[in-house]
Amino acid sequence: MKEEKKPFKAFEILKKDYPFEGLLLGFLGIVVLILGVYIFEGNILQITLTDLWIFNTDLKITIFSIIVILVGLAALLYALSPFFLPSFKEMNRVSWPNKETMYNHTIRVFGFLIFLAVTFIIYDFFFRPIFAFLYELGT
Repeated sequence: MKEEKKPFKAFEILKKDYPFEGLLLGFLGIVVLILGVYIFEGNILQITLTDLWIFNTDLKITIFSIIVILVGLAALLYALSPFFLPSFKEMNRVSWPNKETMYNHTIRVFGFLIFLAVTFIIYDFFFRPIFAFLYELGT
């Protein structure tokens, strides 16, 4: 029997769970978000927006730019949600440490950091005169 070549599992997941439309929506969300920020700062569309009756005041332009920013942010979050939704389900399966274990690990980490800092301070104390002497010999 002839073996069939199976495509990589990662490509199957990307094609099935994260379609091209999601990537396009994410890119357009970023573009709309940047456009909204530029409108909010007044760097773009200032002349054409003030000519229209609906955008004749700064408050109306600010409200419009905030709406554009929110639409871009919503599109970006919607496009990125397939990447983060499985992690919420996975977080329910995690066994979290109890209070005693957390204190124990925290004390160990800070103890190691203090030990490392003291080690470097001692190295600096002993090697600084040697390096200063070598530097003076070189000059």
